[in-house]
Amino acid sequence: MLSRVFDSLKKILLVSTLLISMLSATFVHGQAGGGSNVYEKWGPRVDYLQLIIYNSYEAEATAFQAGYIDVMDWPLDYDTYNLIKNDPNYVVEPLTMFDIYDIDINCLRWPTSDYRFRQAIAYLIDYETFYTSILRAYAGELMDNIIWWEPEWSEWYNSGAPKYWYDPTLALEILAAAGYQNWDPSDTWLEWKAPNGTVYDLPSLEFYAREDDPIRSALGTIINDDLNAVGIPTSFTIASEDVCWAHAYQMPYDYHLYTAGMGPFRDVQFLYDYYHSQFATPDEDWAWNNVFFMNDTYDSCVEALKFAPDEATATEACKEAQEIFMDQVPLIPVYHSAGATAYRAKYGHHSGEEAYWDKPWNSFVNTIIPTVNSGVMDWWTLLNAHPGDVTRGGVLRFGMINELDHVNPVTSYSTWDAILLNELYGTLIMRDPYNGEKISWLAKDWTIETWDNGGKNATKLTFNLYENLKWSDGTPLNSTDVAFTMKYVYDAAGSSYYSYVERIDGIDTATPHIETPDSHTVVIYYSVQTMWALEMAGSVPIIPKHVWETIPPELVEEQGEFVTTGNLTCSGPYLIAGHLQGEWWLLRRNSYFFRQLCGDITCDGKVDIIDIATIAKAYGSYPGHPKWNPNVDLDGNNKIDIIDIAKAAKNYGKQI
Repeated sequence: MLSRVFDSLKKILLVSTLLISMLSATFVHGQAGGGSNVYEKWGPRVDYLQLIIYNSYEAEATAFQAGYIDVMDWPLDYDTYNLIKNDPNYVVEPLTMFDIYDIDINCLRWPTSDYRFRQAIAYLIDYETFYTSILRAYAGELMDNIIWWEPEWSEWYNSGAPKYWYDPTLALEILAAAGYQNWDPSDTWLEWKAPNGTVYDLPSLEFYAREDDPIRSALGTIINDDLNAVGIPTSFTIASEDVCWAHAYQMPYDYHLYTAGMGPFRDVQFLYDYYHSQFATPDEDWAWNNVFFMNDTYDSCVEALKFAPDEATATEACKEAQEIFMDQVPLIPVYHSAGATAYRAKYGHHSGEEAYWDKPWNSFVNTIIPTVNSGVMDWWTLLNAHPGDVTRGGVLRFGMINELDHVNPVTSYSTWDAILLNELYGTLIMRDPYNGEKISWLAKDWTIETWDNGGKNATKLTFNLYENLKWSDGTPLNSTDVAFTMKYVYDAAGSSYYSYVERIDGIDTATPHIETPDSHTVVIYYSVQTMWALEMAGSVPIIPKHVWETIPPELVEEQGEFVTTGNLTCSGPYLIAGHLQGEWWLLRRNSYFFRQLCGDITCDGKVDIIDIATIAKAYGSYPGHPKWNPNVDLDGNNKIDIIDIAKAAKNYGKQI
């Protein structure tokens, strides 16, 4: 029996070798990239994914060390890192992550509505103490701008934007010049003298810090002490996520300061998506611009950034926006994540899973360019990870600090929303987790063109979908779903993707300028020429028309599919198998997921000679080579070689 298997494999490899000889004009050496930066675009490799909720970093870290979970959703703090860094029971990986932890400042509530007051607060962040005693020069890197200073962002970073380093004396000078002084000698607090001479007591600043994240609670404590030291009264509360969010992200937004976190980000579009004035909506819950920063000049800059025809225009606008933003300080950037993430080295001793006990966990992907997160806790790990040499099987247990807030692909808001929903829904394109190259996903290829929109160039995108896509209920996924999604996420109340589609031509009418000439082709016309068009349309999670067309867009949250049915019809690698509120989510492999077999290049549910021939045609190529085809780089190492042929050959003849 074994000899027949080897004979079959030899024949496949022989055919592959002949195809390589016929189809490759030259055998190309060099330009191999990636090193150990490999990943697969097929999966998932486990039968189940369990998301287990712990409500605090400390509880999750304890569960990780006890072996209850295989990986955490959070970077390691200094103490956890030192505890496990040399322990063979863990694999510790360095982290590159560009998120932002900041102090959100409510620009609608006095006195933080006064930009001079906000500037003074910015000078009261004791960065040195925070970096040395809390981050301990490990768990984060300081920020001096809303954009990161590291080399990866040097093209976009404006070193000339205003900086705020710790200087209580300067803070007091700014406050005094604006009328904030201790006008009442009977107490030690500041008051404000209006231009007409009337003196007003300052309200206690409503200041919220997150208790589930010990770094942010410590940061809040340091800042609160400095605020009080200069005479600014506060009502400081360290509370759970749901309490903090009830004040910072929901009506009536009755906070002044909040230890916020956002990202990670893969580009600078968030300067528009989060802080343009149109997203400051105090009469709605879950405002994206929850600091309510409204500045016409800033709006003009970020519009020029978002809808820039080329990178030079976008870069200039981005740098101008930073100057305005940091002058007005609607928030104070403090640090971004750094250090390490980790996973358990071996499969745990879980009852009923003895077949996998002690098998090494393989194929964790240490992501740099985020899908949801960075490090080994991102989306690509959940697609790739598997125990030992098992083709498919077992359970991957993933820790989460918090429960979801929106189980809805249209209104996803938090990191935890995104962790779940990105496993359930596909997008037209994805990003290589190491270099950010755009790769095909639901769309097998695309073209970017311009069209004449009333005498001005505008962007036209054509996506060609794979032809055998299905929803988890077996219904075909086709171009009408894509067109429907673009219109729906524009119309929906509280949509997370409004800014991605708002400049599609005619999107505000009943008939947007979107064409579906056949079931697998969709053509999207933007009303402007923008370098971000592919990223915008390509990153919207596609939802099933046959489900969501019955849900009024204005009631997307109240009548969403999960609210009414307890489940979601999806297209991603997993689907919902169970849920216990506040405790766990259980996901199982989606049998209709279109990328289950490694080597199924055409995504038709089988690996055949057409797939082998497609790989062979690109043999020896690398990015920039005329024969390069990223779809056949099966191990994601930026070269097409015999390993890619062998991976496909291993599944030759298999089908789902």
